[in-house]
Amino acid sequence: MQDDIGTLLRSFLNNALRKQSQRRIRDFGGYQVGQRRKLHVIEPIARDTAEFLCTYLCISLRGEPASKEGVAAAIAAALRNVSDELAFKLTRHSDEAWTTLCHSVAGFLEGCLQIDHRPYDGSLTAQSDYNGWKSWELITSGEKPKGKWRHAWKEKPGDDFIGFDGDACMGRIFKIDLMDASERWYWLIAADGSPRRGWPAAGYEASARSAACRVERIYFALVKGEERMVLGEGETRRA
Repeated sequence: MQDDIGTLLRSFLNNALRKQSQRRIRDFGGYQVGQRRKLHVIEPIARDTAEFLCTYLCISLRGEPASKEGVAAAIAAALRNVSDELAFKLTRHSDEAWTTLCHSVAGFLEGCLQIDHRPYDGSLTAQSDYNGWKSWELITSGEKPKGKWRHAWKEKPGDDFIGFDGDACMGRIFKIDLMDASERWYWLIAADGSPRRGWPAAGYEASARSAACRVERIYFALVKGEERMVLGEGETRRA
């Protein structure tokens, strides 16, 4: 169970950190190794990341729910420990560097906080609003993915897939076996730093098909520049 939560934490960290704007990443990494780093960006990066993690994970400190501010402070402390060399590699879009960063931050968080999945309410329907969607946003039973989905790890096929629209990566879906929610498929939108326009970057669905469809819906909406509408009866607001 703990290994599954560790995998989930690292995946969410990867998405939350990599979706930061290129300017923030450049300020954090510097323009040369150890030079012109602007460490004041650590706080906003940490706040954004904490907001993301607290939305999808249950995080506590000594048995009590941790505040978002407390989680952000822990993330900021971890980011301050990042070496100049590693920080600069992030600006070069090094996947290895990003993986190292996520493992480092995750290890720090696991050392000072207790992290678990959110309680499962027995329903993954959009009508419940539990997984973040309104009833009119439900993935229909006949809807099928249109992109190309392949195993994330060729050497280890399993319940982990990456979706492509041509050569562009749309996102990832994966299943984690939890005792109370064996049919929970998590999804992540590929992080490229572009505006989200109200669309969430991660979530879960009840099946691999619906998770893949959810990724594609959001991906193509972002490609078209469409904002998410969250209108209910009598409402006229956007996300």
